[in-house]
This record gives sequence, structure tokens and C-alpha cells, in this order.
Amino acid sequence: MKAALAALALALALGGCREALSPTAEYRPEEAGTVDHALCLLGFTAVPLRKLVTGHHLVQAKLNGRDGIFLLDTGANASVLDAGAAADFGVGGGAAVPGAAVGLGGAMKARQSAIESLAIGPVPIRRDRIMTADLGQVVKVLGPLSGGAIHGIIGQDVMEEHRAVIDVARPILYLTPEDAQPTPVPAERCRAEAGEGEPAANRSATS
Repeated sequence: MKAALAALALALALGGCREALSPTAEYRPEEAGTVDHALCLLGFTAVPLRKLVTGHHLVQAKLNGRDGIFLLDTGANASVLDAGAAADFGVGGGAAVPGAAVGLGGAMKARQSAIESLAIGPVPIRRDRIMTADLGQVVKVLGPLSGGAIHGIIGQDVMEEHRAVIDVARPILYLTPEDAQPTPVPAERCRAEAGEGEPAANRSATS
């Protein structure tokens, strides 16, 4: 854990005054031959990510109706809300689950707490509980690079449940809203998204 945090601290120092977040990628669901078009036709919804100079990606989410910024962590086995931000999101209590949250920074003692709702962009997430743990070191190191606060981590539980596809280079996260195998949808859906100029996910995360 100390080694991981030291690497993050070094990245913070090297980042200096460089641009902290990447620009929003152009979304082209109507253009045949693009990843956007192929995934749109399979029912995926695009959600923009913001890339830090460290290479980490941030995503905007809404927990219990409140907006938050979460770190996307493919190495975390569970999504985690920082214990220091739990009260702000109306999350509290829950049973202790030692070592249940494993990801950036190593294993953490965590509690599992009930939540009313979680959404990433326009996609409702099918979870009624979230882990809470002390993410103070992660928040301290990456928070200044985010242009604001980091409230938690989105982990494998959410990404697996919604069959996440990540375009790291652009960067965009694609999620399936439905609890089903991805299946073809009418092409009009993709043309409609293109006609709006950018997907609803883009507008909500960049406004």
C-alpha cells in the first residue's frame, strides 16, 4: 500500500501545472464502423470519463440523489464510498466487512451500507448496498488533480453487473442499462443520440 501511494505522490509532483483532465471525446453513434456505433446498436450507453495525468479515470455518479466524483478502478472487487463523505450522501451504519474492499491502495476494512439509488450518467445501477471505507490517502493524493473532491471508487461489482466496456484512449465508459445479454436495438436510437449533438451522459458530466 505504501508503494502504491508513493507512486501516486510522485505522479502528483510530476503533474505540476499540467492539464489535470482530458478533453471530452467526440461521440459518433450514428457513424458506421465506429466503436460508438457498434456498441450503441447493442444497447450500450456511453458515459464520458475524465483522465488524470496519473492515468486514472474519473466518472460522475449520483448516489442517493447527490452528485459525486468516483475513481474507476478495475482492480477493486467492490465499489467503495469514502467514509469521510458518507454523511453527505446520506449513507451510514452497516455491518463491518473487514478486508472486503480490495483495490487501489490494497485491502481496506469496510462496512456494507444500504443505499437508495446509484446512477452513473443516465444509467441506473442495480445496487442497493455500497461499501464504505477510509479512502483518505487516495483522496488526498488524487483529489488535487481532479479539480475537486473524489468521493469514492467504482469497482468490479458495478462494471461486471453492467458489462462495462472502457475505451481508455478517448476516454469513454459504455454500460448496458438492462439486466440482460446485449442484444441489437433499432438503429434509430443511435441516430437520435447523434441528432442531439452529444449523448445525455456527455451533457450531464461536462456541464
